[in-house]
Amino acid sequence: MTSPIQMVLHKVALAVIIINILSASSYAEIGNVTSQTKAARITRKGDKFLTEVNTLVEMRDLIETLKGRANIKFVDDTKVSVTEYSKLLIDEFVYNPEKKTGKLSLKAALGTIRYSSGKIAKNSRQNVKIKSPTASVSVRGTDFTMNVQEDGASSFLLLPSTDEAGKSYVGSIDVSTLGGTVTLNKAYEATTVTSAIAAPTPPQVIKQDGPGVDIKDKEGDDLERDKKQDNDDKDNRDLDEIKIKRKQKQVMNQFLKMDDGRFVFFSKDKDNMISLIVEDGSNVTVNYDNKGSIINAKMNSGNNVQFNIKQQ
Repeated sequence: MTSPIQMVLHKVALAVIIINILSASSYAEIGNVTSQTKAARITRKGDKFLTEVNTLVEMRDLIETLKGRANIKFVDDTKVSVTEYSKLLIDEFVYNPEKKTGKLSLKAALGTIRYSSGKIAKNSRQNVKIKSPTASVSVRGTDFTMNVQEDGASSFLLLPSTDEAGKSYVGSIDVSTLGGTVTLNKAYEATTVTSAIAAPTPPQVIKQDGPGVDIKDKEGDDLERDKKQDNDDKDNRDLDEIKIKRKQKQVMNQFLKMDDGRFVFFSKDKDNMISLIVEDGSNVTVNYDNKGSIINAKMNSGNNVQFNIKQQ
């Protein structure tokens, strides 16, 4: 027959086991990397390793990107995109899949993070906190991006969300500092925070290229536009270089009269641009090879001859 003391001990042992299971589940398999353009780095309990697609993430992981971006999906369907040159700490994640409730806390230290709400935000929105060095965000079932500068200044942009039926809607977020709180509740509404004690700027709708513009499409368009601009700039630079080369060719290997009445002779060897300047009326013999480079110059009169050699 079990004594009351034994029953209490059994209950304590069971509670310890449950706590250990919950603690282990909170650290293990809370999400994974669903896609990436280049490997990110995770720092976990002092160890550092590079991510791959399907790499598991755990609570207290510090995720850092360089020239690539990584997309993470948590077990409650929260989605986070960590863009290039960004740092994100998974500060806390606890989830009860039966009740679909839990806690989520993320800290963005640098760069741009896009957040898309999962079940925790829908059912335990008071337990969701997204932080930057200067502000904290309370989420009410929505999508938004945040950008953190090196000095901690942060900006926040509210994005349209899509429900399980594929219907678009707009949620809201509260951006708070020691100086006050502002609420973003319109699509593409934004605010900026300069310091932890300054109030966020009043909400302002950022004009988009058109209604319902998808941020990924917009980023793609910007990328294509920048690429086209880079190509145009390169074409212009190439054209300018051609013009310069043509002009150089036109003045090479002949005496040209300058504004002050003197004459100049241009030549170029492999490494240098050479100019030979002589006074008007000078008796000068110049010898150069078949490549147009001066090989010698002889002064046949008493006038001075000036050599200028310009390093290329």
